[in-house]
Amino acid sequence: MTGSTSRAILQVRVAGVSFERYQELFAVLADITPVVQALPPDGALLDVTGALKFFRRTPEGLADLLQTRLAARYGVQAAIGGGGTRQLAAMACGTCRPGETRILDPRDPHAARAFLRSRPVEALPGVGPALARGLQRYGVRSVGDLADLPLATVQRIAGAGTGRLLHDRAQGRDPRPVAAGGPPAGIAATRRFEQDVLDPDQARRALLALAVDLGARLRVGGKIARGIELQVTYADRSHTSRSRTLREPTAHTPAITEVLYAMFASLGLQRARIRAVTARVGALAAAERGHVQLTFDAATEDRRRLEPVLDKADLRFGTGAVRPAALAGPLPHRPGRRRAGRSGALPSVTDSGYPRPGAPPGAVYGRDGHGQNHL
Repeated sequence: MTGSTSRAILQVRVAGVSFERYQELFAVLADITPVVQALPPDGALLDVTGALKFFRRTPEGLADLLQTRLAARYGVQAAIGGGGTRQLAAMACGTCRPGETRILDPRDPHAARAFLRSRPVEALPGVGPALARGLQRYGVRSVGDLADLPLATVQRIAGAGTGRLLHDRAQGRDPRPVAAGGPPAGIAATRRFEQDVLDPDQARRALLALAVDLGARLRVGGKIARGIELQVTYADRSHTSRSRTLREPTAHTPAITEVLYAMFASLGLQRARIRAVTARVGALAAAERGHVQLTFDAATEDRRRLEPVLDKADLRFGTGAVRPAALAGPLPHRPGRRRAGRSGALPSVTDSGYPRPGAPPGAVYGRDGHGQNHL
């Protein structure tokens, strides 16, 4: 259990919170320790080694203090796991439901070792479903089974690099530090349906509106994004979140749309009643630091050339002056925002980051449901 006696690490998970609330929670976490690492979309790591002496508390006491402050300030319940390494903290957190805490005392390496060996092999960080099935074919069903294998055998099954990493983690060796860094900067947008919807086409139309919104705000702000997150809120106010890292940073609306569609499809929703969809782009960088992969697809190149024209129209005539024909009808509205007077027009107030220059006149491009062309 190398490293388990030198550090005290907590992992906090607050499932079901919005992106905006997730960012707000870091004010509470930073009051405990300055060494906080974001784990979007709903988690964070805290190195509380120094905080133990400052607060004169045990890791269990600090976890209880966190639970109390999060509940008192934001009304949320967190799942908190703790241990002497990032891996142990994450695995302990994975056994907790909201409001529960499980701390593997760094001063008791034998208890931590027993916990680690008892966990199923798929609970080990780095073991996905495919690798878990491969290990189980060889009779490796628990972390203890994996720890008892010779390194050469693990490498034979999983490959040289992955095998060495898994062998170290099965032995409890995890030297990774907690990298201090606050909530990730990003731009978020939400579409809330006036009535809960079952039709996936309505949800996809809302996703298209989010992509158009976020893409325009990125380009106006001179930014590109490498990460995209999607959160779906259901009728019972529960949430499901998905996140994805892009191959290359982008502000291209069709690229954002494609990723949002893929993440939504991966949820496999059939009869779920959807109340709202929220998208967030993160890992932002200046646009001049990015590059565009050249293609031989005429439609893709035409869309890229069209985007600056659409942005100029928005700046001159107001956001939503020109938008896809699929968005010509009424759209889900944003909670807490004044809606535009004309049905289907996008609001003129942004969720965060980049202000919109004017009220939308609601024109569209393409052909609407009445067979009339616009712009």
